[in-house]
Amino acid sequence: MMKIKTPTLDLIALTSSLICAIHCASIPILLSFSTLSSLHFLGNHYVEWIFISFGIVFVFISLWPSYKKYHHKTKPLIFAVIGFGFIALGRLDFYELWEVINTVIGAVIVSVAHYLNWKLLSITRNHKH
Repeated sequence: MMKIKTPTLDLIALTSSLICAIHCASIPILLSFSTLSSLHFLGNHYVEWIFISFGIVFVFISLWPSYKKYHHKTKPLIFAVIGFGFIALGRLDFYELWEVINTVIGAVIVSVAHYLNWKLLSITRNHKH
């Protein structure tokens, strides 16, 4: 049986998505305190795009190959698309709370996608023909 390396990628991706959600939820609160205004660099749009880029890379190196080679279940891919849909909605510049809410929801849904993929790979790995 071939050794599956993508569960590790899913755990990394799940963790980075959760960190993204925490980052997006906490930065506006932290920046509202005047003594923490020196942390303004954390709200940089480049940091956000780096998180989004890594998220997309993890989808292509973890979720897609797992779907094609192992479990053939579309649920993780659907969750990833929905999650990135929310993140894309957050990029629309209506107001800050809109961005925070949609980005956090999207990042959590992308985390769920990687968790589902990880669980499916665990089942596939433990299932012997």
